[in-house]
Amino acid sequence: MKTLRPEQTAAEARAVRMLRALANPVRFHLVELLAERKDCTASQLAQALALAPSSLSEHVAILREAGVVQASGDVANQPNNYYCVDPGALDFLAGYLSGLGQRARAWPPLDHTVRMEGTVQIRDATLGDAAAIARIYNQGIEDRVATLETELRSPEERAEWLATHGPRHPVLVAVDDAGTVLGWGSLNVFNPRRAYDHVVDFSLYVAREHRGRGIGDALLGALEDRARLLGYHKMVLAAFPTNAPGKRLYERHGFSLVGIYHEQGMLDGRWVDVMVMEKILG
Repeated sequence: MKTLRPEQTAAEARAVRMLRALANPVRFHLVELLAERKDCTASQLAQALALAPSSLSEHVAILREAGVVQASGDVANQPNNYYCVDPGALDFLAGYLSGLGQRARAWPPLDHTVRMEGTVQIRDATLGDAAAIARIYNQGIEDRVATLETELRSPEERAEWLATHGPRHPVLVAVDDAGTVLGWGSLNVFNPRRAYDHVVDFSLYVAREHRGRGIGDALLGALEDRARLLGYHKMVLAAFPTNAPGKRLYERHGFSLVGIYHEQGMLDGRWVDVMVMEKILG
């Protein structure tokens, strides 16, 4: 497993200092105030924020050390000093965070990005995978973040389910070097009417112990490739809008939000919303 490297680049260290300084609500409001008024004296800031001069001085010192706020003089706590926000510093922080957002949305080719030791292969499921598929699906049911299904499934039931999936609706599994099933995905009938023959729904589940390692990305990419080979025009899905990691996964692969069904299902005695997303395969 990869570990986070302890060293920081200069840009990372600068961003961390600024974020730590701005994490305090008083200091954040102080920066908002300076951004709006352009500059203020210490007395004006103390009055606007209802702070004692000593407390204001501590907050300003932290913001100056982080490079967010500038002063009219080099000597601290001078009564005639006035303060302003450094817009360049805020632009830097906004750009740095925007870069992280772009990295979160992007996804490189699947074969190069499964973030784990060893290799992962995607293959068609067999009846021998029924027990592993049932175990992983049951985890998803128990977690209450991926499906409105509440009844746990047995290997026998999943074997029957596998038998109903013909060539046009394959089930794929991700396996490691030892052949252990790490996750599975399937293409499912969207609607039996012939007009919907070129639209396909899909399911995707990853074992708890292997989540966050790129398995979902690999499976979804493989499902997309198979859907194209089978001549599908569009893939659709229904999921919980509260499942943020799942939504980010679909967005990385180019799925867009169609809309939200409000209070679409009853789960454990409470109404839950369901979002619908789609991707034109082209």
